[in-house]
Amino acid sequence: MAKRRTFEELVGKEFRWPEPGDDPFDVHDDEENHACIAGDDFSRFVLMAEGYRQSADALVDMALADWREKDILIYPILFLYRHALELNLKYIINVYGRYVGIDPVWNSHDFQVLWPRFLEVLDHFGTDDPDKADQIVGGVIAQFGNVDPGSFSHRYPYDRFGKPIPLVRDRMNLTTLKDVMDGVFGYFTGTDGYLSDLAKAS
Repeated sequence: MAKRRTFEELVGKEFRWPEPGDDPFDVHDDEENHACIAGDDFSRFVLMAEGYRQSADALVDMALADWREKDILIYPILFLYRHALELNLKYIINVYGRYVGIDPVWNSHDFQVLWPRFLEVLDHFGTDDPDKADQIVGGVIAQFGNVDPGSFSHRYPYDRFGKPIPLVRDRMNLTTLKDVMDGVFGYFTGTDGYLSDLAKAS
């Protein structure tokens, strides 16, 4: 138990240590603690997009509640928001692109690929944009694409070749980040509802 004692000495308290029979996927009878994993792909698509976004929001709240957490949680926060953006774009392209002859994009994380395809879907439906929300959201997505082009920058310190991944920014305002992302995800929700109405009428 040398490793256990060493860690307990480092942290100054007892802690949970691996035990025989540990199985992270074991399902006990206490159903109130169960989380259901959706069996069909479409439900998972929707739940994943919302889950990554809500997870990022929750981590922002946690970091703002305890300043010691900010510099630890910023990496998953940025990754989760970025992945939620990617899933929202792919959702719109996949669900509504079929109505206007536009193929989905499954083989790219690149916003320079996904955002133009998303706009193609909107253009084919002939959507109006009086408040320039498309342009604003496109700008936010472009910033995420610049900060993390391939969805690696906040998951790994090194690239596939062992070279340090350069970072574009060295600090973030978490309150501003969450506020802006609220607007962006509200935009996607509104776009989904609007396109749904147009698709039903077609």
